[in-house]
This record gives sequence, structure tokens and C-alpha cells, in this order.
Amino acid sequence: MSLLGTLLVLLVAAEHFYIAYLEMTQIPSEKAAKLFQLPYEFLQQKSVQNMFSNQGLYNGFLAAGLLWAQFAAPDNARFPATMLFLGFVLIAAAWGTFSTGNKSIVLKQGLPAALAALAVWAAA
Repeated sequence: MSLLGTLLVLLVAAEHFYIAYLEMTQIPSEKAAKLFQLPYEFLQQKSVQNMFSNQGLYNGFLAAGLLWAQFAAPDNARFPATMLFLGFVLIAAAWGTFSTGNKSIVLKQGLPAALAALAVWAAA
């Protein structure tokens, strides 16, 4: 795998660890309300906090999967595992954009994953 591909995959992993951190530990906060474009009062509901926490866990799994694919997967599984987890990120970005109507999701989450996938694929 190329250095560029590895760096882009690590960037995607870092982004998803950050999202996991926000969703699992920063709900409710004014920062999260602004970032997720939701009323602070809405984020104060326990059910909403539980939902975000669960969602954050899944984002953490995506990031952990990308790190595993880069550093712990057997050599013959590194490429398919990386592409699998990047594919999951792309699907999540597409669904997030479709389900919320927020086009910035596909740019903020999908574009880095797409660039990483292209770099990984080009080096294969």
C-alpha cells in the first residue's frame, strides 16, 4: 500500500474516532448542538443521548476496523479489509446524507473515504 493511501486511511480513522468521541462524550453540549445542527434542549433528552452514544460506538468500530486493516490484518487481507471498512464509511456517509438531507455529510465523511479508497486501489 502506498504512503498516500495509508495516510488517507489513517485520516479517515482519526475522523471517525473524533466523531465517536463527540457522540459518546459530548452529548449534550453547545458544541455538539452546533456541530450536529440540533437544538441543545433536544440533546438533553436521555433517549437522544443514548442514541448518540450507540451511534458513536459504531463510528469507533469503523475507525478500529480501519486501524486493524492497516496494522494487524494478515498481508493477504490488508487490501480487502481496508476496502471493506472504507466501503462501510462510504455507505454510512451516503445514508447520512440521504436520511438527513445534509449534503455536508457526504463531503466531510464520504469524500475523505473515497479519496482513501482510490489511493489504496491505485496502489494495489
